[in-house]
Amino acid sequence: CPPAYHVDTDKGFNFSGVDESFVCQKKNHFQVTVHIGVAAEPQFVRTPSGPQPVDHFQIKVFGIKLESPSHQVTIEQSQPDRSKKAFHPVRVSLPSGKITKVTLGRLHFSETTSNNMRKKGKPNPDQRYFQMVVGLYAAVRGEETFLLAALMSEKIIVRASNPGQFEMDGDALWQRGGFPDALVCHGRVGINTDSPDEALVVCGNAKVMGAVMQPSDRRAKENIQEVDSEQQLRRITQMRIVEFDYKPEFASNMGIDHTHQTGIIAQEVKELLPSAVTEVGDVSCSDGKKIHNFLMVDKEQIFMENVGAVQQLSKLTDNLDTRIKELEVWNRRLEKLKSLGGSLRSTGRKPSSVCVSPEEGKPVRVQKESRSQKVLRHKVFQASVFTLLATMAFCVISITAIYLLNLTDDSDMSNGSAEPFQPTAWSSQVPPTSPPGSWPPDVDFCELLYCDHVYCCPPGGSTEPNITSTQTSHMSEKRKEKTYDQMKLAGDWTNTTIQSFMIKESQQVIDSKYCLRTECGPGRYVFRVPVSQFVPVNMRVTLIMNSTELLVVHLCSLDESAPCSALLDLDSVSGSRYPTNTQGEHEWNLHVARLYHSSYHFRSTVAGQADCNTDHHLAGALFTDYHLHFYRRCTDS
Repeated sequence: CPPAYHVDTDKGFNFSGVDESFVCQKKNHFQVTVHIGVAAEPQFVRTPSGPQPVDHFQIKVFGIKLESPSHQVTIEQSQPDRSKKAFHPVRVSLPSGKITKVTLGRLHFSETTSNNMRKKGKPNPDQRYFQMVVGLYAAVRGEETFLLAALMSEKIIVRASNPGQFEMDGDALWQRGGFPDALVCHGRVGINTDSPDEALVVCGNAKVMGAVMQPSDRRAKENIQEVDSEQQLRRITQMRIVEFDYKPEFASNMGIDHTHQTGIIAQEVKELLPSAVTEVGDVSCSDGKKIHNFLMVDKEQIFMENVGAVQQLSKLTDNLDTRIKELEVWNRRLEKLKSLGGSLRSTGRKPSSVCVSPEEGKPVRVQKESRSQKVLRHKVFQASVFTLLATMAFCVISITAIYLLNLTDDSDMSNGSAEPFQPTAWSSQVPPTSPPGSWPPDVDFCELLYCDHVYCCPPGGSTEPNITSTQTSHMSEKRKEKTYDQMKLAGDWTNTTIQSFMIKESQQVIDSKYCLRTECGPGRYVFRVPVSQFVPVNMRVTLIMNSTELLVVHLCSLDESAPCSALLDLDSVSGSRYPTNTQGEHEWNLHVARLYHSSYHFRSTVAGQADCNTDHHLAGALFTDYHLHFYRRCTDS
């Protein structure tokens, strides 16, 4: 079995915190003490040619270059006459059941390391290092040796002299800075702790009278992305705020005077926000016990989580204020209707006429009206009712005619009008927020943002793209219909249509009114979706697709070649690439807000049944195609 082997360097080495390595002087001696223990005295050693009897054991000491381990550095030993000779291996005997101690003194390296000189008071980046090796060897007949055990030191700097620019053991690491009253420490600083693992570690209370500054310049950042404030609000809601007392043995060692505090639990925060929790290693308490893998919390991240949660609460509050104002308007209208209904009921009662005789001063009942007067009043009432009904009918007819004229004009402009969307059952729950006369309604976020500034609108007005429907020959249409009928009769196919499209941020439904008349199914649907001129270019637009079946949605093609400004190049617009497909939950973060117009071709199908390369004639049987064209609708105003 291998021997027990331990090596100590007793003298001659100092650790330099600036260089982060051990340092020794070439002219100074160092000493090595070797401890060797064996259970039984070895008699044979295993060699490549087989076991051979051991003649004796010896210890070798030499150095190697860290950058070139194959290059050995000679260790010299000073002689009694102060001459220097190369260190020769020392014979040792290993009695069984005992620890053999061998001390090797007056040793030094025969050469120094390279690039030892400092540069502007700082370590040379090209500094070279040595390592010392102390090995135990077994010698067989013929003076051939075989390595039994060896230990290698950490990196060492060997200097020829001790100039003032190098700090010695016990010298302070503090230096004067480049400005008056400036003090610089090259290394880590610990207050009330002897093992700082950061630039500054304080065990105890710290008072800061000024501000703590942190870098936040945009020019020093990359991969900038918006954070979902809904998730931040959800995480903050789930965090527990507790009162607790620090254990006395921990508080006394950490310099904590007030043990009763209010805060959070790091283990619970790690489950909600892992990036805010860091392991700092083992922490010792005053009673000698250790807390392994101690957890610390970055409260700056929790503060930013609170900022996002407050923003989300502000959005919800603004939305509630808008709804309350709308309810107040409806409440006032209902009160007016109630008052109007009460006045009508009061005028419909039959009054009892009483007059006072001027001569006698007594009330006298008026004589009943004649029969002809009653008939006349009844006819006048009927005529008034008929006139009111005719007026209402005329108004309804006029409004319907105006609506049809506007719809016809809009259909002519958009090269197609909406028809009922057969494969889906959509009903929009969000009222149109676009100005009167714009149809279909624009995608906007006026319930979340102020719509008082125009974005991404060229001087010429609308950015509406030209969309041409795909036309095929009569024979190809016949073949398509024949293939489609055969596929339908072949088996029971899964419904591959999307049940609904919705903009996540505004809860706006993209339903049948956005579908072109000539391209509205089955198997292929084309949507033209106008985007409001008030939508900022940095607004996130997330398209959610819901289906009744478990489908896969492929993104077959897209066109994002029209950025809003020359400052937004195509690389910045397409900075975050889209996935090729989504399964189960279908959410697509589209860049439509940054573009004048954009187009996306999605294909929904069952997993493994079809993809973007499948023949388009099989649409409606194996898959369903959806073409969404977004464009900025700009007005002259």
